[in-house]
Amino acid sequence: MILRIDTRSLLTVVAALIALSVSTASADSSVYLREANDILDKWIARKDVATSLIADTDGKWTIRSTASRLYPALILTARLTNQDLYTGLLRETLVDERRLTSRLSVFPDDYHLKNQGFDRSSRNPQEILINAATYAAGLANIAAQVGPSPWTDRLKGIVDAAFLRADVQTDYAEGALPSDDLRVNGRLLKVLPLLAELYDDEGYLYYARRLGDAYCVSILPKNGGLPAERWNFQDDKSRAPSLILEDAGVSFIEGMVGLYAVEARDSTARADIYRPTLSVMFDVLFDHGLKQNRRFYRRLQPDGKGGYSIDRKRESAHTARVFLAAHHYGILSGNATYSDRAIRALSEFSPESAWTALPAMIEFSGSSKDAASWVESVNLAKKDRNEDAGERLVGLLAMAHRSAGGARISPWRQDVSLTGSQSAMGLTLTVSATTPWVGKLVFPRQLHQALFVGLGFPNGSRIDPDVAHRVENRTLGATAVWSGSLLVGGLSADIRQDLSISVLPIPSAPTAP
Repeated sequence: MILRIDTRSLLTVVAALIALSVSTASADSSVYLREANDILDKWIARKDVATSLIADTDGKWTIRSTASRLYPALILTARLTNQDLYTGLLRETLVDERRLTSRLSVFPDDYHLKNQGFDRSSRNPQEILINAATYAAGLANIAAQVGPSPWTDRLKGIVDAAFLRADVQTDYAEGALPSDDLRVNGRLLKVLPLLAELYDDEGYLYYARRLGDAYCVSILPKNGGLPAERWNFQDDKSRAPSLILEDAGVSFIEGMVGLYAVEARDSTARADIYRPTLSVMFDVLFDHGLKQNRRFYRRLQPDGKGGYSIDRKRESAHTARVFLAAHHYGILSGNATYSDRAIRALSEFSPESAWTALPAMIEFSGSSKDAASWVESVNLAKKDRNEDAGERLVGLLAMAHRSAGGARISPWRQDVSLTGSQSAMGLTLTVSATTPWVGKLVFPRQLHQALFVGLGFPNGSRIDPDVAHRVENRTLGATAVWSGSLLVGGLSADIRQDLSISVLPIPSAPTAP
């Protein structure tokens, strides 16, 4: 099929692929998107008759599962495969969710669709705040991929309300904290550097620094180097000293690395304050929390005497995320010890749940041959006993993102193949279709990668708008140099023949007008 494409637009496609972080791509992206689209259709069919909310198996809209995990994954899938759902029903769901489930300020609570009311008759402010932080973390996965949107507005509303209502006082931060509970603070900390980056808003860094200061100056040094599950800020001692490496605990680690990335980038005094504390935290995790099979224990509890009580019966499902955070921290801090330890551990690591580990392992595949080999060989057809639809969708989208080098087509069609690969010749994108296809090829803008640790997809393929790129249309034998700013966004395309294009960044080259 012949690809007829506007020259300027053509280059949009290619350049985005340049920073592709994986060395090769296996199946084309349509393989993964077809399965993701099937899952999307299945769950959309479960839409509540009276509202646009999606019912779980118990007939409820549950904040910590349906709202926080499944709904964001459905949105990101529809963005790639079904624009009508993306701009229609799933946005209506957001309106209904806000209208029906907001129970304390803008914070949501579980909603029983059949009974058309809240699932619990009494209001528990602490549980609602945990729900809100969990939902915010889910919305952040959308924000990291989509940027400003109605879902990001909802995210901002929750975060703003959490800090406007903050009432936990501490001598170690310039302002009150939303909670004494890591299930709240850890998830919010992960979200804040992202919001600051997306909106160029120092206010969100101010909130993040409240949390970073409180934990790095007070809690971690007094709690064996680890964040406590709960902390008594009045008496400055732990209520529950354990670090539980479930989503909230790992989100805190990712959030601190994201905040440290900002401080290191801007050469602030806080970078020097946070660095030794974070180094001790990762030392404790690797020295005391890592099993021989290179999975982290789920719970570590400082004993107050320099030792740690370990729950040796249970493992963390999020080991790959901790490794990735340590790897980023090692690079940011200039201390290769942590990057090297993460890379070495990967050589002996086999995730218990492929779907849980997949996004982090894909991002690692640009730095680790072991991670790349695992991603290439993982059996995604195998059903995990504890997998949920949201987790599977995120994994499928991450694989599609990897296979297409971060590119996407709009409108999506099942027979259009989009594949990206990296070689000595640069980054190559191949596009083909069984019948002519007309639409747009779209790529995302580059953002600070360390701020996106644990937020869904690898981000290496985002285009830097300030860098020039040499683009070669290998099908037509034409070459041009274009600024990244012209390559960001979408390009109009009319595909009638297989297209092969390659691209390389040229940091010092002049750009086309």
